[in-house]
Amino acid sequence: MYNPRWPHTFTVLEEQLDENGLPVTTSEGKPITVEKEIAMIEYDPQWNPRRNVDGSFQYKVITKVPWGYRTSTGGMRTSGEVWVADYKISCPMLLEDIPSGTVLIMNDYTRSFRVKVVKMTTYNWGTNLWVDNVMN
Repeated sequence: MYNPRWPHTFTVLEEQLDENGLPVTTSEGKPITVEKEIAMIEYDPQWNPRRNVDGSFQYKVITKVPWGYRTSTGGMRTSGEVWVADYKISCPMLLEDIPSGTVLIMNDYTRSFRVKVVKMTTYNWGTNLWVDNVMN
């Protein structure tokens, strides 16, 4: 279901691991990444989270996560710790963590670009991610 709050998509990349849990690399020694499947809650037509009879969230597993820009920042401060981030974005509520340092492939109206996650916070209406541009 389209929501104008989240008009773009991103993909979470994770390193491919072998049967021993070690990163698979190219002949040049660079890690091979794959698109990660991630659980996102489902919403009803009024954008309320859908729930099962037991109260748990209904969700779907996706590889393309909808998102929207919230701010272009120069940095932020929380509890005396400093995080530096180029953008704060929001997306529907995700049911699993995207760790700091994870690379995302972001697609907006005019471009595709890579970012690294700085911080993630999930709250009652969705998830916010603070991300930094990756220059290469």
